[in-house]
Amino acid sequence: MTPEELNRKRPSSKTSRANLLRGAEQARAAEAPLVWTSRGWTNATFPLVPLADLAVQHGFGFFETLRAYGGRVFRHEEHFRRMERSAKAFRVTLPLDAGTFERVATEMLEISRMPDARVRLTVTAGPPPIAAVQVLPLDAPAEEAYTGGVTAWLAPFRRNTRGALSGHKTLNYLENYWAREEAKQRGHFEALMLNERDELSEGTRANLFFAKQGKVLTPALSTGILAGVTRSALLEVCAERGARAEEGVFTAGDLLAADEAFLASTIVEVLPIVGVDGKRIGDGKPGPLARTLRHEFRRKVESELARG
Repeated sequence: MTPEELNRKRPSSKTSRANLLRGAEQARAAEAPLVWTSRGWTNATFPLVPLADLAVQHGFGFFETLRAYGGRVFRHEEHFRRMERSAKAFRVTLPLDAGTFERVATEMLEISRMPDARVRLTVTAGPPPIAAVQVLPLDAPAEEAYTGGVTAWLAPFRRNTRGALSGHKTLNYLENYWAREEAKQRGHFEALMLNERDELSEGTRANLFFAKQGKVLTPALSTGILAGVTRSALLEVCAERGARAEEGVFTAGDLLAADEAFLASTIVEVLPIVGVDGKRIGDGKPGPLARTLRHEFRRKVESELARG
């Protein structure tokens, strides 16, 4: 089934439940996952992005990866605000608002029958800009990764704190993708990046935390990192528990001398790092702080979603 056939009876991208259900039924008939776009319904086999779109030509666009728990998306407003800030910085008018995104994501989670899932919002620069919402398998690490920890590789590539893309989550993602691929080739879960000043910054898909003598440490936004939603939530958890936490400027040596370290992102939540570049972090086992913060983070998710 082509996009034209999928949308023949439904030329607009209205977000009523009836439209969503009809789109889901026809997408299932095409034997491909449903995709909502600001131009109409399609499926993963027939995307609606033309070759002339600046996203295809230059990687000009933005994306957000969100996580659903029991059919409800965690902190969707914060994710959307982050995209709004980037769109404003690059003079792109988003083709949907926060309310539309929330409604579409919620209904798509229901009709996809994946209550625990990854929700992807993509916006191309166009012109005109195109928005797409997908519900995808969660693809989170296996539980063994949390009980045994993962290792990371210090990539030779550098974050550029003065670059136009610094602090933005754009479709121009090749550097992150390639660093992670190089890390995987070396047998590691993640690549960690320094910036042009040799300061610790972040992973390719996650923020970085480590601990020393009971204090939680994480690179400051000034190091060129993305202002992660999970990062923000974990700093809140630390404040609520009275734990000492510091955003600052650190080196690779600081990380290697840490008692423990962990990654933080929407999908992995809190994932212990037990080694970097073949060197152990702490005793080479997941630390108690990572376990505690993962547990407290889950409690925070449950509490916020229960409040609606």
